[in-house]
Amino acid sequence: MKTSFMLGSDLNYYLLRFCSDETLKPLVLVNKEFSSLSVSEVKERASKKLLVYGKNLTELPKYYPKGHLCKGEEIDYSKIEQLDCSWNDLISLPGGPTGLQNCRKLICYDNQLTSLPDCLGTCEVLWCDNNQLTSLPDCLGNCRELFCDNNRLTSFPDGPRGLKNCRELHCNNNFLTSLPESLRNCKKLYCFNNNLTSIPDCLKNCKIRGFIT
Repeated sequence: MKTSFMLGSDLNYYLLRFCSDETLKPLVLVNKEFSSLSVSEVKERASKKLLVYGKNLTELPKYYPKGHLCKGEEIDYSKIEQLDCSWNDLISLPGGPTGLQNCRKLICYDNQLTSLPDCLGTCEVLWCDNNQLTSLPDCLGNCRELFCDNNRLTSFPDGPRGLKNCRELHCNNNFLTSLPESLRNCKKLYCFNNNLTSIPDCLKNCKIRGFIT
């Protein structure tokens, strides 16, 4: 089961619901943790989260949309830490020095993505189900939770950065022929409907669903 991750219940949601858009008061109603923050500090925190799912987007917005605490301001995607852009028609995501290099939670399932940016080294939670991905970037060493069902993957990144910290992997309905040794710390693996003929010895203590010898 996917770890709970609802941007609608984060700081941004409560601020919009309980606080005046002009004065951002009273923060103590939200959480005592925020009662001592200045307006600029609250906006800085909100600016790191972006929820734009289900909007038929073909590209991510340049400015924070209506309803966001920072609406109208230009988005610096290199500072975004949590992004939910699922249920759109995106074919790419920001990469390079202005990309998602600090994104810790990326929710991008149900798009038209054929690749992911190679700047996701800080990403801990990645849900990229139901896309057209043929490979994943080799920078996912910090990823703990990976959902990549219903893509066109034939292999996973291996090597030093690989998937060494992945604890839960869902890779059903792909074209995988093997799994990497870097998955040695994986505790839950779901791999139905692939072309696997064997499972690495490093996964002997892993709860596996979908592989039949």
